[in-house]
Amino acid sequence: MTSPEPGAAVTSREPPPVERFRPADLDEQDWRKLRATCPVSHVTTPDGTDVWLVSRYKDIRKVLGGQVFSVSPIDLERGGGTAEANESIFQDPPEHTRLRGLVAGPFAVGYVERYRDTIRAKADQLIEAMGAAGAPVDVMAGFAKPLTMNVIAEVVGVPEPDRGMFQELSDQLLVPLSEAQGVIALEGWKQLNDYVRDLIAERRRTTGHEGADLLAHMIRAQENEGTVDDVELATMVLGLPVAGYVSTANAIAVAMRYLVEFGWLAELRAAADPAELRKQFVEEVLRIQSGDNGESMPRFASEDVQVGEVTIRKGDMVVAPLIAANRDEELFADPDTFDPRRPGLIRHIAFGFGIHRCLGANLARLELQVVIDALTECGLDFEMVEAWKAVPWKVNMLGDRFPERMVVRVRTP
Repeated sequence: MTSPEPGAAVTSREPPPVERFRPADLDEQDWRKLRATCPVSHVTTPDGTDVWLVSRYKDIRKVLGGQVFSVSPIDLERGGGTAEANESIFQDPPEHTRLRGLVAGPFAVGYVERYRDTIRAKADQLIEAMGAAGAPVDVMAGFAKPLTMNVIAEVVGVPEPDRGMFQELSDQLLVPLSEAQGVIALEGWKQLNDYVRDLIAERRRTTGHEGADLLAHMIRAQENEGTVDDVELATMVLGLPVAGYVSTANAIAVAMRYLVEFGWLAELRAAADPAELRKQFVEEVLRIQSGDNGESMPRFASEDVQVGEVTIRKGDMVVAPLIAANRDEELFADPDTFDPRRPGLIRHIAFGFGIHRCLGANLARLELQVVIDALTECGLDFEMVEAWKAVPWKVNMLGDRFPERMVVRVRTP
């Protein structure tokens, strides 16, 4: 694999990304009843697809972590996954192993810690702006989304002047292609694709591999090791910001709800051991909001395999929802109740499990921790203007459910 000449054009893959099956497409389930009566259930999705639905924590971990499960449909004759290389980490080994290894470094826990001060400064700036607004403010538009986009853009290497445009195009893209906005989403993809192509070319002409961001990291890998080609480089740079900001913004909205509506902001401020309770609060937010974030990709059995009391046949599709695992009463007592003081929180799998565990888990956790610190220490109080159940929600093509708005009134005590 050879590196292109400086200034050479870079193209990313065509066509734009295809919507994937989402467990959120299934009808709302009574997970407790399913676990008690039929923990591995045969169900049909709204589009007529027959799948196995797994509802116990231990079985979900087996599916997500099991080597016999592929992320692509199985060729029943040769036994392997059928998907062609898609230039992203959403494929089976060995290509997944190569690409995951390439981008894992910039998302390691020790590496992302360098962004703590940057995240805090941006959070403080946005909170100050909300306090100065003099009118009710939308937490999603005025805090959660600009904060998380700024963070992922900083990590990836999107210049600060471009981040507003990058967020706008990402929002334009992140709608289900089946909806009327599909044409808008396709145009958003094209514009974002062109921007990433030009950004990579510009970096090669200027700073190239210099810097600590993901783009510099990948250009170095291309120049020094030849381990990534142009299409992979562009696709990864394009996909990570899009995938990495909405789910964290959603988690911030969920956190804000419990801080405000359930009085946890005052509780955290009054805590005898605030650091520990804030950390537990973040983990409970992650656990409770599973199901609003993009779910794990469906899996396909590459051979006959026993899950629970059921034999799943080679080629069968299996859905292992994170919400079911994280609401399993065998691990979490009274699982539908928000309780940061509950024992065993570390066992949640809000970021998935196995080799496809969320690449940005460390960054998302850091963002939430910094946000909770900033909100707890800001000296402002908040009041929800609209009931949580009245807020309109959307589902995007990646499977994320997110509130369209979250309006609060800001007060100085």
